[in-house]
Amino acid sequence: MDKLVKRVTAVRRSGADTEVVRIYQDPKKKKKKKRKVSGWAEPFERAARKLFKANSEFSDAALRRTNKANRRRRDGWVFDAPVIVLKSGRDSYNQARKAVPFGIMPKA
Repeated sequence: MDKLVKRVTAVRRSGADTEVVRIYQDPKKKKKKKRKVSGWAEPFERAARKLFKANSEFSDAALRRTNKANRRRRDGWVFDAPVIVLKSGRDSYNQARKAVPFGIMPKA
C-alpha cells in the first residue's frame, strides 16, 4: 500500500441493505485514548502531569549537560557538577512554572 493510504473501506449495497466492510487500516495509525478524568479533578491531573514532566526535564537536562562536560574534557562532570545541578534545576523550575496557574511563579 502507498504511504498516503490510511484505510480502505468497501460499501456493499443489496437492495435496501447497506454493509460497510473495512478491508485495510494502517497499523501505525491508532486512535488516541482519551484520559478518563472527572471534571473537578482535571486541573489537578494536568498540574501533576506538568510537574512529572518538569521532574523528567531535570534528569534529561542533567544528563545532557554531563555528556557535554565529558566531551569538553576528561572527567568534566566532576568539575562541572555544581553548575550542572544548578542549571538543570533552573530548567526544571521553569518547566514546573507552567503547572502553576496565573503565572504566580517568576521566571528563573
